[in-house]
Amino acid sequence: MADAAPTHALAESIAVPAVNDMKIKAVDLEDELHFKFWNPVHYYKALNQHRMRLNLPNPGQFEMLHKEIKTTMLTNFTFDGGRADMAKILSPNFQVMHSFQMGLPGQPSAYEFAGVYADEHTMMHGKMDTDFNLQARMNYGFTKQLQFKAQAQVMKNDSQSMLQVEGEYTGADYTANVKAINASPVDGTGIYLASYLQSLTSKLSVGAELLYQSPMAEIQETSLSLAMRYQPSEDRVWATQTQGSNMLTTSYWRKVSDKCEAGAELVMLNVPTQDRREASCSAGMKYEFAASTFRAMADNFGKVSVLLEERLAPGFSFIVSGEMDHFKGENKFGLGFNLES
Repeated sequence: MADAAPTHALAESIAVPAVNDMKIKAVDLEDELHFKFWNPVHYYKALNQHRMRLNLPNPGQFEMLHKEIKTTMLTNFTFDGGRADMAKILSPNFQVMHSFQMGLPGQPSAYEFAGVYADEHTMMHGKMDTDFNLQARMNYGFTKQLQFKAQAQVMKNDSQSMLQVEGEYTGADYTANVKAINASPVDGTGIYLASYLQSLTSKLSVGAELLYQSPMAEIQETSLSLAMRYQPSEDRVWATQTQGSNMLTTSYWRKVSDKCEAGAELVMLNVPTQDRREASCSAGMKYEFAASTFRAMADNFGKVSVLLEERLAPGFSFIVSGEMDHFKGENKFGLGFNLES
């Protein structure tokens, strides 16, 4: 009987929840689940937590989907006539450049002066030629993720002058960008773009770009571009991009070896209103020798281009550029050198 008393006291000391309290907690749980079901913030948080667990890489910029193929192809490297580029580094953050272009028959000679300033947060670049055409651009990073960019162009022909401002946010697994070109807040004219590129897996990323343009207050046009980039490994990239509903660009890039890169690009154009259907295919390669770089490209229009850059000494290189159009019977040849000190 002596042991029964403490046991009875222990039983009395244990609090048993009342039936009403249990009903209240059940009702609270039901209300919480109902609130989460209709609350979009809950789904956003759940999706964000899932993305963090996947640890996806940043896909890069929307406009740089084909960045590997652009460095391999010769589209932005060939030139005609004579050219000389000289750069002088004045400080770790500032350098100036002089560019000379030898005139061909019907084309006058040209000279450009340029300056570049760059530090941890800011990059500014500007150049002016002998016709007083001015081009300038600036990048400023408010944080590691948020950047402001601006480009300006003041040309002798006013129709070619432009001002472009944009903001870009680089997330852990996505990149968002908004851009305005020659925007006028008075009548709403200009070109406006918004793009978003998201990594779905460690190898696949997709995105879209919305374009709205109003050349005049009475005319408005919109178009939607879609993009996909697939990189199964570090040495190969597939990229596909539409530009509105009339143009499709797809490319394949492959790093064959440590010294050799190759790629192919297909561009298809379809404009039913103009009864215009065109397609172009080009293939190119880049080979890095010990002291030189060789590039070659050919397309379906019978155009063959080559460029050889020979590094003769540290900071000095000699360039030979050639282009032959078999169908048009036109040839281009260029010689140049780069000097940096």
